[in-house]
Amino acid sequence: MPIVGLNFGRSTFRAVELDKRKEGLIISNIGTYENPKVNFLSDKREDMDLIAEHIAEFFKEMGFGTSHVVMGLDESQVFMRVIKVPAMSDKELRSAVRYEAEQYIPLPLDQINLSYQRLDPDLTEKDKINVQVVAAKKDVLERYVAIAKKAKLVPYAIEPETLALGRVLGDSADAPLGTIVMDLGFSGSIIVVTYGGAVRFTRSIPVGGDIITKAIQQELNLDVQQAEEYKKVYGMDPMQAEGKIFNVIRPIMDNLILEIKRATVFFTKHNSSANIKRLILTGGTALMPELLTYVAKNVDFEVQLANPLANFQFSQKLEPRRKDLSQDGPMYSTAVGLALREV
Repeated sequence: MPIVGLNFGRSTFRAVELDKRKEGLIISNIGTYENPKVNFLSDKREDMDLIAEHIAEFFKEMGFGTSHVVMGLDESQVFMRVIKVPAMSDKELRSAVRYEAEQYIPLPLDQINLSYQRLDPDLTEKDKINVQVVAAKKDVLERYVAIAKKAKLVPYAIEPETLALGRVLGDSADAPLGTIVMDLGFSGSIIVVTYGGAVRFTRSIPVGGDIITKAIQQELNLDVQQAEEYKKVYGMDPMQAEGKIFNVIRPIMDNLILEIKRATVFFTKHNSSANIKRLILTGGTALMPELLTYVAKNVDFEVQLANPLANFQFSQKLEPRRKDLSQDGPMYSTAVGLALREV
């Protein structure tokens, strides 16, 4: 059965339809909807109908083959932590997780949905295990479900976008390779650290492509459209526009690189026998020219641009667009990861 991964940004949402067939996993449909006048992350009840209308319109226009969706939960609406507890049975673990959650989550447990996953024995304390704990407010989840139903969709699951990113771009349990995924979005960025096929650490940073655009606009006295175009065309190429765009963007990226280094230190401090080996850049802002080169010069591990569509076949309808879609691939990483949850 096909499934659609549906990921929301502030003024956009992206969808990827995956279908499991005899020949493997097929991308049967893919697309982006953008409307700067609508905040798709709004938590206002009066905005629910409007958001649902836009989603329904998009699904109808795109002609998706299913109404079954896995929806991404914005990082700001999720609490996630990896905790260490003594090795114990599954029954004991359930009680232990609830106890730990009461210590770390600043909300009554009856107001949240709590899930957890046993990961592995701790690398430094052999008598303990690592457990991934994820929590979200019930009213937030109920709002997502209500929006989906208003749009005549069937929500199979709602999960944090960080888990989706880890699933599609992180390492695997069979071949542990400490990986940082940095999702450079429009309104913010997310750092996701994975090891052994699981998300170990996340951090949300309120710096994204819109901050870069505004900085270019203010520094060079441009309108928003011009600034956005300069960002996309010149990016971090110091040889373009007399280096003016590069000089505006550089301090912003330096701050993000500092956050990457802090995440690396935090992870290795708590996992002394595991090292970060690679950084994967994803999200629309990651497509800026020469960004990859600049970041690679300023960190001590391999840097890659995400290619989340690489391991899939394309439907006959999409095959002529394979090259263009693959170039835009970093924008669809989260949506792909969401769809992979259920195929």
